[in-house]
Amino acid sequence: MSKYTIEDLLLAKEERVDFQYELINKYKLPLISMRVNYPGINKDNEISRKIAEIMKNELMDKFKGNIVYEDYKNTAEGPVFTLVLRNIAEEIKRKTVAVEENHILGRCVDIDVYDEHGTGLSRTSLGLSSRKCFLCEDKAQNCGRSRKHDIEDVIKFIEDKYKEYILQNNI
Repeated sequence: MSKYTIEDLLLAKEERVDFQYELINKYKLPLISMRVNYPGINKDNEISRKIAEIMKNELMDKFKGNIVYEDYKNTAEGPVFTLVLRNIAEEIKRKTVAVEENHILGRCVDIDVYDEHGTGLSRTSLGLSSRKCFLCEDKAQNCGRSRKHDIEDVIKFIEDKYKEYILQNNI
C-alpha cells in the first residue's frame, strides 16, 4: 500500500474510465464500477481494501448468474471492482442503490452503473433521491465538492462502519 500523488489519482481515474469503455465496447453490456468512498489522497489502505472485499462479495452474490466479466484491482484510487452484467442497466442501478442504502457498509462505497452505450445512470434518472452525505443531510456531492467536513471525521465514519460490520458479523 503505497503513497500516491494527486497526479497518480488523476492517471488512475483516466485509466479506469478507459478500461470501462473498452469493456463496454467489447461486451455491449452494462457495467458496474465500485470504489470505496475513502477521502484524501491515500485511498489504497487496509480499511478500504477490507471494505472493498466485503462489498465485492456482496455484489457477486447479488448478480450471480448474470456476470459476464469481473475485475478487481488496487490502484491510486483505492480498490476498484468492475463487473460486466447480462441485465437491464436500470434494474442493475436499482439493485446497487439498494446495496448502498441497506448494507451496513453501503454508504462507504460508490457503485456506478453504465448502460451498454457507456452512459452513467444516476439515481435521479430513475426517480430516486440523490445520495445524502454520511455526516449531514446535504447531498453527498455538495459536501464532497465543497470539502464541507473535516477529512478525519469522514475517515472516522468509515472506520466506525467497518468496526460495526465486524461486530455484527462476529469476525
